[in-house]
Amino acid sequence: MTTKLSNRLRRALGGFVGLVALAGMGPALPIAAGVLTTPTPVVAQEGSGQDALVFKNGRRIEGKILDETPTTITIQFMTAGISGTSTFQKSEIISITRGTGAAAAPETPAAVKDPVKPAPRTAAPSSNDPSKKKVYIIELSGEFGKDISQTPIRNAVRDAKKFEPDYLIFVMDNDWSRSGGLEEIKDDEGAFDQLFRAEDIAPILNDEIPREWERQPTVVFWVKKAMGGAAFLPFNCRNIYFHSEGKMGGIGGLTRIFGNMGDLVVREKQFSLRLGHAEGMAIQGGYDPRLILAMARDEYVLSYRLEGGKPVYLERMPQSPDEFLLTDDGDEQGGRRDDIVALARGEGNDCLTLTSKVAFELGVSKGTVDSMDDLIFKLGIARNHEIIPGNSKRIMKGWSDGLVDARRKLAKLWRDFNEVQVAAPGGYQQRTQARGRQRAICDEMQTLLKRYEEALDAREVPCPDWATLNIIKERLKTEQMADRPDRR
Repeated sequence: MTTKLSNRLRRALGGFVGLVALAGMGPALPIAAGVLTTPTPVVAQEGSGQDALVFKNGRRIEGKILDETPTTITIQFMTAGISGTSTFQKSEIISITRGTGAAAAPETPAAVKDPVKPAPRTAAPSSNDPSKKKVYIIELSGEFGKDISQTPIRNAVRDAKKFEPDYLIFVMDNDWSRSGGLEEIKDDEGAFDQLFRAEDIAPILNDEIPREWERQPTVVFWVKKAMGGAAFLPFNCRNIYFHSEGKMGGIGGLTRIFGNMGDLVVREKQFSLRLGHAEGMAIQGGYDPRLILAMARDEYVLSYRLEGGKPVYLERMPQSPDEFLLTDDGDEQGGRRDDIVALARGEGNDCLTLTSKVAFELGVSKGTVDSMDDLIFKLGIARNHEIIPGNSKRIMKGWSDGLVDARRKLAKLWRDFNEVQVAAPGGYQQRTQARGRQRAICDEMQTLLKRYEEALDAREVPCPDWATLNIIKERLKTEQMADRPDRR
């Protein structure tokens, strides 16, 4: 046993001596990072301009940091005249000092995240430069009230909060078409009653951000297309910019919502109630509520003139060359009803649709930009900003994809429900199993309807709604209680 141990010691020492001998021969051989135990380097003086790592065991390494990830750091160093490169886990390090030619403030490395279950972030800046303005972008596209809905927007805003951005930019570009985009909806085909979906979303901007964010961002809306209920949302924001082809409207025809149903006085009360809600949004953002009237009511007349670069609104037709018509009364007998040609060109004036030019003249828009770079420039942060790579795209797309999948699943589940049968000569046990299967299908459908209730209309699937499914389940329960085992 003693002889074997001696031989092992000689082989180990011989290998070590060989390595030392190589260090003194000719050009140094390259040493692979991580192959050898990191040698103890010569400690450089403070202020030497080198980067420095201090480990939990007291070791200090100085050199040049080559790479850094959330969990590791790679440094190049010199020891005994030999250049080495090693990668260390940040969990082993208690401080990192950046060499700048003068003493630099030490950093505390971030905690190592569980690779299976990432640790939640309370703040996640993407840059070490505190002077840079952080910009978080949320793109609102698809159908308003469905793809653009409060749950994904709220989740995207919560994701933004982790990064403490200086600017929170909403890009509004909703789908204003029918038949899957094959037919563009005309500007005068108002969707004023989508106001109530806008009211589900507005508290995120007006209440939740001011209440929950310690550091308040500058909220910006960039309007590419804000038609129908989407037109109400930018009014909640004081910083609106337009794309050159942007438009904001599609909430006209308010007085046509109820047709001739009921008493005129009752209808007017309903109109006033709805207008009051919409005008409140405009006032919240600092805009004249008469713009809402002009956008919503066909018979409302509004003109303006500019005084000192600011609009002065006139509730009448223009009377001088310096006055400009926004909307007339749409009187058909007087020849003022918009025709199909004017509507096709976007030139109708029975109801106001804000274009980039008109919105800028009225002070609704602060500028016209055709790219995110142009918008950043207009905001005055082109030389000193960074776009935060948050999760908003994944959040918004995940909601839209889930909504499409829910519609497909609901349709299939309802078909499955109706295909459940008891094959002859099925008995009590088979009938019980069939009812159990149908109840399980109803439960699964209700789960999907609940998850997407804000954006999913069962009539569009088509399938029963939540309440009808409850009635069906009660009927199945009653049938089961009334059923009896077959007599032998």
